[in-house]
Amino acid sequence: MNIKLALLTWVLMVLFAIGNGVFAEFVLAKALGAYPVHLYKTVLAIAVIFIASRLYLERAYPDGATVNAAIYTGLLWSASSIVFEFGFGHFIVGLPMEKIVAEYRISEGRLWSLVIVSELIFPTLNFFISFRD
Repeated sequence: MNIKLALLTWVLMVLFAIGNGVFAEFVLAKALGAYPVHLYKTVLAIAVIFIASRLYLERAYPDGATVNAAIYTGLLWSASSIVFEFGFGHFIVGLPMEKIVAEYRISEGRLWSLVIVSELIFPTLNFFISFRD
């Protein structure tokens, strides 16, 4: 796995998600409401992760990726996001852990856990779509 490029790609995805979140909260929230904005942010993040995982595999492995590299990339991205969200959210922003955990409760309509699952599976899915012989 090209860990430097994998982490750079992850950082770019995080920066996109933050920028998109700011845009959604300050521009779209008044017109659409909180839950539609949550759906918008989640769906767009998932689409970006799919595209980014494809681009990462093409760039990191021009001669063809391996399934192990794709799996490790997904594990790295999803673990990095969890550590970032809980670490940054709690220790830097000061959010209570309960509020952070609440974003992962699918039973309450919160879909952010799908973003983490997307980070986990999309590199491997893209491997099987495009790179497997």
